[in-house]
Parts: sequence; structure tokens; C-alpha cells
Amino acid sequence: MHDKLHAKLFEPTASTAQQAVALIFDLEGFSRFYSQPDVNRYVPMYVNHVLNAMNTIITGGEVFWDGTDEEFVPIVTPTHWKYLGDGGLYVWQMNEFSEEKIISLFNGLWNLKNNFKRVVQRAMEEVPVLDLPKNIRFGLAAGTVYRLTYNNSKTHEYIGYCINLASRLESYCKGLGFIASARVPIPLKVLEENRYMRVVATQLKGFPQEIVIVDQSEFEALDKEERESLFATLD
Repeated sequence: MHDKLHAKLFEPTASTAQQAVALIFDLEGFSRFYSQPDVNRYVPMYVNHVLNAMNTIITGGEVFWDGTDEEFVPIVTPTHWKYLGDGGLYVWQMNEFSEEKIISLFNGLWNLKNNFKRVVQRAMEEVPVLDLPKNIRFGLAAGTVYRLTYNNSKTHEYIGYCINLASRLESYCKGLGFIASARVPIPLKVLEENRYMRVVATQLKGFPQEIVIVDQSEFEALDKEERESLFATLD
């Protein structure tokens, strides 16, 4: 006779609504990498290099991937972080973010995305595999989340519209590696000063049309057909 499965259950009631910022990152081509021999050795090595870069953006440290001596200052410690197998989820409380910290997060993620090949190069010093994931993608959103708490435990999970939206944004446009929802509160003037722009994502699966924030130069460099099929300008 088989023993009954003792599932880890949640407490019956979720937390009250909390305003949060959610970030999803994804490593392109991770499935191919995972099919390599000896993944038990190489996957942790590679992922640790990625997480070290992410931690630098969030908790501060030397920006080793862009060839400068610049150091990031700490932003905000996440309320929740979870590895998702080919990426990760971060959740922050909205009230802990200032305008300055939000734009620092934007710029840090965009900088890492653009220079991710240097993170990969450093990883290859330890991981003797050619087919490492070479690109990282980010989706960022803000809104209401609810905390689910496991029975007899202090560990949590989070659910919410903005988490699902961040996941959709991350994978929305192949030519853009960073897309944020305009629900993330940041003045238009600050966006423009940092070379971002607002457009409308028109084909988000399962979501209505969404005003999003993209890097202006990357957006303008998109193939015209791709740009017009996925986005519309704000009237």
C-alpha cells in the first residue's frame, strides 16, 4: 500500500492586499543548456554567476560586467525572491521605493541586459560548455499582490495580477529584453531624461492593452513590422 502524499498546504486565508513591484527574469535558451551532460555540476555554477549579477543591482556592489569601476548603491531588499528554474521572481513592497530607486532599478536591469555577454564570459571560465544561455530578459510590473503562507511555516508565496503581467512582459517582444508596465509609478519627465518612452502593448496574451515602458533607442531599432504588430503609439 502506498503512503498518502502529505502535501504542503497553505493557510486558509491569504493576506490582505499589498501594493508591490514584481520583477520576472528569464534566461533564453536554458532548456538547451539543461540538456547538456553533467548538468548537476554546471547549472549551479552558471546560475550563481547570474544571481551574483542580479544581487549587485539590488544590494549594491561592483558592476563588473560593463568594464567600469562603477558601483551600484543598494536599492531595496525584496520581500520575496524565488528561483523559477530558468529565471526568477522578485517582489518588493511598493512603499519602500522612491522615485530615485525605481529609476535605478530600471537602469541597472537595462545595463545588465545589454552587457550580459560579459556575465556569460565570466561564467565560461568555470563552465566548459559552449551552449550557455546568452541573453537575459526582464519584465517589471506593479500592483496588488497577496501573500500565501504555508501551514506551520514562515515561508510564503505571492500571487497577483502584476506578477502574471511581469511574466507576460518578459516574453512579449523578442527584440526587447526589458519591458516595464507603466503601472510602475515613475514620472514621464524622469523616463524621458533616462531615454525611456511609453507605448501600448496591443497583443499581450490574456491581458487588455497595456501601456508599457521601453528603451527608446531599442524600440526605434525594432523591425517595423514587428513594432507595428505588437505596439501602438499613445495618442
